[in-house]
Amino acid sequence: MIRINLLPEAKRQASTGGGTQIWAVIYVLGFFAWAVVLLLVYLNYQDRLSEQQVKNNELQSQIDRAKGQSESIGEIESALAKSRQLEEVVTTLQTARQGPARMLMELSRILSEGGGPTVNPDVLDTMRRENPLSVYNPGWDVRRLWLTGFEESKRACKIQGIGKTNEDVAEFLRRLTISELFDKVALSSTGQVADKGGLPVVTFSLSCEVMY
Repeated sequence: MIRINLLPEAKRQASTGGGTQIWAVIYVLGFFAWAVVLLLVYLNYQDRLSEQQVKNNELQSQIDRAKGQSESIGEIESALAKSRQLEEVVTTLQTARQGPARMLMELSRILSEGGGPTVNPDVLDTMRRENPLSVYNPGWDVRRLWLTGFEESKRACKIQGIGKTNEDVAEFLRRLTISELFDKVALSSTGQVADKGGLPVVTFSLSCEVMY
């Protein structure tokens, strides 16, 4: 009788089947482990996304508040600009009303006995130190010169008058030049005529600008 030993084969099959089950378990465990890792990564990114969304919402709120404040600032600046324009108009009107009166008062001081031009004392002292001849003569006899004509248009002035001598005319020009209310003083012309008594006098014409 032929005998076949099946025991080793059965052991081999049992061993192979057991190994397959072990690998299957390992694969399953590996799959679950990988799934857990992916889940943790997802949850981590989800938390970060939520935090970023909160930050984005806060930034958007700040932007919206800034826009609202910008609109308010624009309205305030517009109102302030209108107020400044109104202030400039009022100032211009006041200057136009008071300027001519102030200019005539300055001329009156220049041609008054013991008077003189409006000038900063420090500026006058500096001029006196640098060139004594550039300052006005406080002892000048103002009766030696009188005005015969005066025109003013848009702050441009033309003045005509008569002086006893050229030095009297020069003194009047110095006073106008030093004055803070006059600028660009320039002698236009001079001439010589006789007064009622037959004595020679000097006629003059000058131009200047009024500072008001």
